[in-house]
Amino acid sequence: MRCKAFVVVTLLLISVVAGTASARHGDRAAADGQSDGSGSCFDASDATEIRLWPGAAPGAAGDDPCRDIPYLKMYAPNGVRDKSRPAIVIIPGGGYDRLSDAKEQAPVAEYFASHLHVVAFVLYYRLVQHDGLYRYPVPMWDGRRALNLIGRNARALGVDGNRIGLFGFSAGGHLASTLALHPDSDFDLPIHDAVDAAHATPAFLGLGYPVISMLPSEYASPSSLKHLLYGYDGGTLQQLEYNLSGQHHVTRHMPPVFLFESEDDQRISPENSIVFAAALDANRVPAEVHLFKHGVHGSGLSEGVPDEDQWPRLFQAWLERIGFIGQVPVRG
Repeated sequence: MRCKAFVVVTLLLISVVAGTASARHGDRAAADGQSDGSGSCFDASDATEIRLWPGAAPGAAGDDPCRDIPYLKMYAPNGVRDKSRPAIVIIPGGGYDRLSDAKEQAPVAEYFASHLHVVAFVLYYRLVQHDGLYRYPVPMWDGRRALNLIGRNARALGVDGNRIGLFGFSAGGHLASTLALHPDSDFDLPIHDAVDAAHATPAFLGLGYPVISMLPSEYASPSSLKHLLYGYDGGTLQQLEYNLSGQHHVTRHMPPVFLFESEDDQRISPENSIVFAAALDANRVPAEVHLFKHGVHGSGLSEGVPDEDQWPRLFQAWLERIGFIGQVPVRG
């Protein structure tokens, strides 16, 4: 049977609706408007782009700006770093081997900066290559480093180091949730410096139509699973599939969560969101979960998408209620 739509608008998740996943869900590739990341190349001359490591990143196979250099792109309100503001790190999706189209990148960052008055950063993490280069745990190294880099340089960036949130879409939601679920892990990063000592942790976790599970028996996205865990097999693969399935690792120490998904998601099973919501509820994690009747996977701000286009307004109201941002004027 189909799962029922539900909206939770209190800070504690009240109920979770069970349902059966469709067998047709999985990440799509370039035919669905995604890119292979070739348009997301680090530009050293752009002051808004911040390289995560000053030299070669751990595990880097070269110095190709379109493949080997993970970085953040910064969007400050009105382009000005004028005071200590909250920050949100946006992690786009794409199945770990490509980045979703620009709907999850600049438009979201610009909206957050202009409407929420936060400093927004888009994380361009390394993507898994055809030979398995940059498979797990490399994306996790890049995500952890991004948080620590912002925390370490908060004053210079005009950021309040105690108010750094994460918002991930699709496979980027898997990366974001993994960072939030394992705040004390460096994922066996082989080298460390003063930035890594910052140990910044997210103040909240935001998720849009996320991948949560890596277990084939529990709604894993075949594409994200295949790419992130390329080349792993046997007991090692089974252990990683479990360790990287967020629904099994929620604790009461999680930061508050905002999550939206649609009942008719055609790429990722909405059961990912439902089982994660159930785990949040079981552990009494403050959360607001919206499962809309209709939505479009990969739509970012969901402009022009009935039902799902409500999420940015709901997200802003939620951030105000949890005290992450002050009340700001509602804009169209």
